[in-house]
Amino acid sequence: MTKYARFEANGEVAYGIVDGTEVNQIMGNPFKEHSVTNQTHRMEEIKLLSPVKPGKVIAIGLNYRSHLGDRIAPNVPEPFLKTPTSVIAHEDDIVIPRSALDENVKVEPEAELGVIIGNRCKSVNQSDALNYVFGYTCGNDVSGRDWQENDLQWWRAKSSDTFTPLGPYMVTDLDPTNIQVQCRVNGKEEQNQNTSDLIHPVTRIIEFVSSVMTLEEGDVILTGTPGTPGQIHPGDIVEVEVSGIGILRNSVVAE
Repeated sequence: MTKYARFEANGEVAYGIVDGTEVNQIMGNPFKEHSVTNQTHRMEEIKLLSPVKPGKVIAIGLNYRSHLGDRIAPNVPEPFLKTPTSVIAHEDDIVIPRSALDENVKVEPEAELGVIIGNRCKSVNQSDALNYVFGYTCGNDVSGRDWQENDLQWWRAKSSDTFTPLGPYMVTDLDPTNIQVQCRVNGKEEQNQNTSDLIHPVTRIIEFVSSVMTLEEGDVILTGTPGTPGQIHPGDIVEVEVSGIGILRNSVVAE
């Protein structure tokens, strides 16, 4: 297991390997061959960025049994797209749009396991799917519920600027069938479930999505959210904790 960070230090954007409270900068791209340099940074000296800059973010709806309620489980994974411009990093602010505040839109966080694709792939079988995964990260599929329910498309409900926090790190060699996913709002636990509750596992999601859509290096798949998320409002602090990865923390502000 290796924990990678993407960060800014001294005006430079770089990747590094996390070692406790330090990051050892690497030369090159973690998705390719790379080497560790002699540059080491303390965490307090750097600004963590989103672990990747995805070309696309694919999110899966209704994929935890605990999230279904009285709805019927989908026979296949149900993907939707979130825009790269909605991606923010650990400690960045989730900004609730002025129009959402004016319309009193209910905004909810959704704690999710994020899967980071490491190699370009198309028409992958489940048995081979994990060979195309580089690692995993914490994801928060922030959602404007009233827009999601009433708009023809989910473009603003799911892809308003700042509505896809990712981070703080990406971690290799985890078992995606046994990872605990939690969400806390102002320290109060709102979600806590294991990925063993997923209706469609990571391998099936990759098989299904790649049957029609090419997945590329750095793309992110958000695998669904468990339970019943709480609401967030300006002034709140949201934490998504995924076992083996860390805690993704974001404050909520009004535009």
